[in-house]
Amino acid sequence: MRHLALLVGLYAASMPSAAEAIPANFFDHLAGSWSGFGKAYVAQFGDISATCQVGISGTETKIEMKGSCGVLLFRQALGLSIRQTGGNKFTGIYTGSKTGPATLNGTLRGNPLVMTITWGGLVNGDRTAQMVLERIGPDSFAQTVNDRVAGVDRNTSRFTFNRH
Repeated sequence: MRHLALLVGLYAASMPSAAEAIPANFFDHLAGSWSGFGKAYVAQFGDISATCQVGISGTETKIEMKGSCGVLLFRQALGLSIRQTGGNKFTGIYTGSKTGPATLNGTLRGNPLVMTITWGGLVNGDRTAQMVLERIGPDSFAQTVNDRVAGVDRNTSRFTFNRH
């Protein structure tokens, strides 16, 4: 990855216990302030650890996420807007990439929401990647971005977010 924009990604570090039930609707109770931690792949440096701060607003069928991720003093703005288009289908826009806004289209497959990212320009030699959002508890969620890098499929970012 040449762009720190993929820092928005999150990784599921653990599964929830029975005491921390995952909401029945994927977007239920996501509104609020969140902190994230994980790793992102940057071509020049390999995997780097980073932190994120985001705010989420929305309803059961649409969310808006705005914030930034980064390392030390370097921060990259990011944003997601995702809405349910009917049944288990979702669409949206990711902002923050140096290639411009990216489109998101996907399907809720039980708990994970699996979406195809279509970048505004070339990232890792092509214009597509995969984003997986997963609720891992009532006050946590995870996101993983998968992409092909130098001919090999890999996670290019994995982050877990917890509510403040």
